[in-house]
Amino acid sequence: MQNILVAGHLSVNQLKTVLAAVKQTPASRLTVYAPASERQLWPETITFIAGELTDQAGLTAALLDQDLVLAQLDSNALIAQTQSLRVAMTATKTTMLVVTMTDSVLSLTQVPVKWYRQRQQRTKLAAIRTVEQLLQTSKLEFTLIAGQTAADTMIYNRALSQSWITAVPARRQLGLNDYLAIDFTPVVAA
Repeated sequence: MQNILVAGHLSVNQLKTVLAAVKQTPASRLTVYAPASERQLWPETITFIAGELTDQAGLTAALLDQDLVLAQLDSNALIAQTQSLRVAMTATKTTMLVVTMTDSVLSLTQVPVKWYRQRQQRTKLAAIRTVEQLLQTSKLEFTLIAGQTAADTMIYNRALSQSWITAVPARRQLGLNDYLAIDFTPVVAA
């Protein structure tokens, strides 16, 4: 039995994808850790724990006995949420983390920005880099997936962290089923 914790605010499409993938993997048990306002989005059969990703105590309690954590970071709190995940996972000795975020270096730099939004763009880029550094310096087995489309998705994981300074473009989207396999080891497909 694989225990999976989904943490953070998921879009309706992400939620449907998670539920479909878990349904295809009968040897998994899903727990959701999200804001209380999202309880009605999840089926009653799913264990739901209300909380925020920045609440270390609540997150640590939710992480007990979990094998895999799928965390969707809010672009307005990337660093705080990553630090909270890092501390909670270290405390509970949870084995694997998959972090996703909507922004990526490519999505932020490929679109021309008006002069009055350049500071905001630099701040977001710095936050993404800090998240990468926090994960790289942790002892966690992680995969960071940044971006929303196949054109801008960036993947960064423990195996790549020693040789690449920043994330690299993926040649395909990684589906949730890639992480729900019983003997999954994080790799980037060529």
